[in-house]
Amino acid sequence: MIHYSLEHLGFLEGQLLVLDEEILLEIDKAGFRPALELIKTVPGIQQDSAVSVLAEVGPDMHIFPSAGHLSSWAGLCPGNRRSAGKDKGGTITRGNRWLRTTLTQCAWAASAKKNCYLKGKFWRLAAEGKKRAIVAVAHNLLVLIYHVLATGQPYRERGAAIIEEQQKQRCIRHHVRALGRLGINVRCRPAG
Repeated sequence: MIHYSLEHLGFLEGQLLVLDEEILLEIDKAGFRPALELIKTVPGIQQDSAVSVLAEVGPDMHIFPSAGHLSSWAGLCPGNRRSAGKDKGGTITRGNRWLRTTLTQCAWAASAKKNCYLKGKFWRLAAEGKKRAIVAVAHNLLVLIYHVLATGQPYRERGAAIIEEQQKQRCIRHHVRALGRLGINVRCRPAG
């Protein structure tokens, strides 16, 4: 029985390879190869995901007036339910579930990539919940895909995030207090 199962698994893998080749041939026939290569420049997106995104969105971004319209169509708009300064939690809208699923998988990949802006964004938002952070990164991926296809330019990494002065001072105070709780007195003075 195990031999038959392995033989069947080999057959299915061969069929998947044939289907992948046929999909790429159809992409070449339609002239969508440049759009596919542009989508693959976005972090976290590889060949299979790029093909899936291209199949759902298409190569022409002129049908969407803005990245927000594309996000709304895909169902990846950020929720905005705030009242009296409190976040009541928002839910994503219904949209293209195939695209949303592909982009959330790509968001997990992008959140683990070294020296990537999206990884930093994920970990900044992960304190509020990892699911919420993944949806935010997936939204950001879709916006990047929109701009890459609309401009025809490949994605360029922003580089390391620049810490704002207020954020820097808050981080210093936090660590000085943490050292104080451990019984270590620290005096801060600017590096000179």
